[in-house]
Amino acid sequence: MVHLEQFIFSSEYLSLVLFLLFPVLGAGIKYVDAAFDEQVFNKKRAILIAPLVGILWAFTMILHPLAATILLAVILGVLIKGKIDNIAHALGLSSIFIFYVILYIIFDGIVIYFIPLFFLAAAGVLDEIGNDVISYNSEFSNNHSFGYQFFKYFLFFWLNIGII
Repeated sequence: MVHLEQFIFSSEYLSLVLFLLFPVLGAGIKYVDAAFDEQVFNKKRAILIAPLVGILWAFTMILHPLAATILLAVILGVLIKGKIDNIAHALGLSSIFIFYVILYIIFDGIVIYFIPLFFLAAAGVLDEIGNDVISYNSEFSNNHSFGYQFFKYFLFFWLNIGII
């Protein structure tokens, strides 16, 4: 079997590609969330975009073990917290699963760092809890530093101690 890294990208460009893919994934997720949760964007477009984001997500997971670990932790965090709450999220998650399996078979799989995955997924759940607290509690609604931070801190910690 052929490793995807060797097939598509040389190692000198892989970091740059990953650096560019993560913001695109984040923007896609934010678009879908804003369309359904805040009614800011067109829901039909969000439904069309979600599977494309899912395919790109699966592709990014196959590229590198660290990318796979981080992105799988995000998926686990939202699944555990029950945040797959609309058709676009379901389509995106389904496309991630389907295309990840296809790419896994074609390109000989990928390594996942399971200990960091556990802690990052737990941090993702804490992020979602923080987001809920911000949404439902007026004391925290003006203090956005409570939410959105746990995942970043855990990721920063694991990267700095050299585990991942």
